[in-house]
Amino acid sequence: MSAQPEATADSGLVRVSSEKIGRLMDLVGELSLSVSETVHSPDLQGLDLASFDAAVHRLTMIVREVQDVATELRLVPMDDVFKRLRRMIRELERQTGKKIDLVIEGGDTAIDKMVADKLYDPLLHVLRNAADHGLEPPEERLAAGKTDRGRILLSAAQIGSEVRIVVEDDGRGLNREKILKKARERKFFGPDEEPEPSVLWRVIFEPGFSTAEVVSNLSGRGVGMDVLNATMTALRGRIGVDSQAGKGSRVSLYIPVSLAFLDCIILRQGRTLFAVPIDVVSEIARPSRDELTNVSADDNRELLRLRGTMIPIVRLDEFFNEVDRFAPRSPVPPILVVFNTAMGAIAIPVDEVLDRQQVVMKPLVGKLASVRASWGCALLGTGEVALVLDCERLAAGAGK
Repeated sequence: MSAQPEATADSGLVRVSSEKIGRLMDLVGELSLSVSETVHSPDLQGLDLASFDAAVHRLTMIVREVQDVATELRLVPMDDVFKRLRRMIRELERQTGKKIDLVIEGGDTAIDKMVADKLYDPLLHVLRNAADHGLEPPEERLAAGKTDRGRILLSAAQIGSEVRIVVEDDGRGLNREKILKKARERKFFGPDEEPEPSVLWRVIFEPGFSTAEVVSNLSGRGVGMDVLNATMTALRGRIGVDSQAGKGSRVSLYIPVSLAFLDCIILRQGRTLFAVPIDVVSEIARPSRDELTNVSADDNRELLRLRGTMIPIVRLDEFFNEVDRFAPRSPVPPILVVFNTAMGAIAIPVDEVLDRQQVVMKPLVGKLASVRASWGCALLGTGEVALVLDCERLAAGAGK
């Protein structure tokens, strides 16, 4: 006898395994692709089909609604993760000898269960760092004019199609001198280089990076923040860090609500198709010749002047080594798509902006997994495949 779903008569809820929901989402993705392939079939070209466009529009809207409903089935509240972290605070108090108040906000914010399952360990590392490095001992807090109890805020909120998770403490803040000294020792910066805070804080996510002088069971091995960075990369997320000396630190995680479907703009550069999540697109421009410039005569980098702001240009054919980057350049393609990244805006020249689609994304496996600055591949309704760009890694690796 097969197991029946558990139902509660009072609430009308039915418990369904996440595997079944995952299978349903896979089938919905295949349905979306099949509809697109049928609609764009070359066999339909040139035929006079009355009311076909209206029927196609209605079918497309129904498929989109089914996708949205299927996605919602796998959403769970962030409180499922927060409750487990709340129980760890008492253990952290015992291990550190500090008094800690954990404040939780936005526990009802919904997120994909596959994402939630992978967030516990990275968030635990951030909480441990906040408790061990960030918050001061009670006597030190009192001497600084603070209460003897440290405060850690753990919050979640949906911003557009992303969930923002924040871990914020009111401790001593990041130690710029220690971090910069260690970063110089590891050759991340020159001996006289003074990086901006937003640039400096990023080094704490490098593998093995730690300023702790003593290794404890809480920190000092330099693996915690590296785990967070790796997890965020796998979840198509990004990290923001802010800190003020004596006032505390704030770590912000931005993660897509769902990993199943991706709302993208489809671009063409040469013969290659690219897909870019629509949330990172700032604007699409057709610049005049005088809005394009080089940094200097000896520097090969190009810039776009957009309303008084200089934006670096990243040529995809050079980035993916499709052309010799030191050979004479062809003119910049006519369209530049501007993207927002944590490192600032970048502009990508393309030959054509084709469409806006909700795509089914598949991860790159095997040798393809080493493709730079890519989340995976997007299966388009035409049967073609587009490379999904990770604009954060594109911006970080553009100068390498």
